[in-house]
Amino acid sequence: MTAVEPAVAERRWWNTAGAWLAIGTSPAALVLGAGVADRHGGPMPLVALLAGGVAMAVLLLLQGRFGLRPPRGDGWALAEVLDGYLPRRDRTLVAALMALAMVGWLGFNAGLGGAALASALDVPRWLGIVALGLPLTALALAGQPRWNALAMVTTAAALALIVMIAARGSPGDQPPITAELGPAGSFLADVAVFVGYVSVFALRAPDFTAGLRSRTDLWACAGILVLPTLVAAAAGTTIALDSGSSDLVGHLRTSQVGTVLVVVAVIAPCLTAYHSGGLALRSVTRLPESRAMLLVGAAGLVLAIGGFESALLPWLTILAAVLPPLVVPLAWEAWARRRRRREPRRVTAAAWLPAAVLGIALTVADVPGAPLAALLAAVQCTAALHAHRTYRARG
Repeated sequence: MTAVEPAVAERRWWNTAGAWLAIGTSPAALVLGAGVADRHGGPMPLVALLAGGVAMAVLLLLQGRFGLRPPRGDGWALAEVLDGYLPRRDRTLVAALMALAMVGWLGFNAGLGGAALASALDVPRWLGIVALGLPLTALALAGQPRWNALAMVTTAAALALIVMIAARGSPGDQPPITAELGPAGSFLADVAVFVGYVSVFALRAPDFTAGLRSRTDLWACAGILVLPTLVAAAAGTTIALDSGSSDLVGHLRTSQVGTVLVVVAVIAPCLTAYHSGGLALRSVTRLPESRAMLLVGAAGLVLAIGGFESALLPWLTILAAVLPPLVVPLAWEAWARRRRRREPRRVTAAAWLPAAVLGIALTVADVPGAPLAALLAAVQCTAALHAHRTYRARG
């Protein structure tokens, strides 16, 4: 198996911070918090918030390490990781799933932002989506180094607006966080939603860690995603409790500040979706990167015009069942290559696909914590395959 040399120059965490902040300050994090509040009929359990943060950080660190420069990692973006670790058929499947996931994320964020822009300009909804989507397409085509600074500015502004809106509640209002544990099933469902929220970005994390110099840079990147996500989720819970409505976006659009927040907050997430979606589609189709980005953008904007933003929580739950199981065998194989210094092995579908299918089946059956069960199944499948290979080698 031929090694792939790192193709990205050395970077520090601030060179890629915009992409990580984009996920942490996305309106989807607000909607996530509002959905948890709606499930509980009140404040979000603190233990669920903290457990969700830990689960997100673990996935980001495990997968993001591939991008660190050798010897701490491989120095690869996701496409190179898939080339170096998966058989051809499997990496085609994963890249196709990633491209579809990016189309969905773009459709969600562009739908939210375009609708808010349309209400501010008093124009039809579809026109607001197009007016937002076309400039973002041009920015995405210019490349990540060109839009990283803009993403940092817009995400910082979005975080400030989130805090401002959440702080409008009166001191006597119900607090967004409670120390009560709540039912075990609700706890698992809450953590699963956080896992689903970060699952796509976690898998594509090497796209934004490729070339990072040290583990400190990786920890910094994970922190600037996880902490704002927790703040935004708590803020979403606060706004939902204050407004008495789970339609958080509709409530935000009733005020000028809320409308500005929605428009500003979707800019960076849309740009990251263009970036990773284009890379994933290029690896499947061998199209030029610019053409692949254009196709991802066109499909995402069509979804946005169709109202895809209303399907966020069910969609996150499905993604949480399908994608995170792959992180487990990839992390194991990477550890084995670095620490045991043995010949590289391909990560076969048997190590993660059965776990993903189980996660989907449990999700369809409405079993709480289905994505967490899928992760556990991936651990078991990976361990069983390793034990089988060890037995055969000794036999």
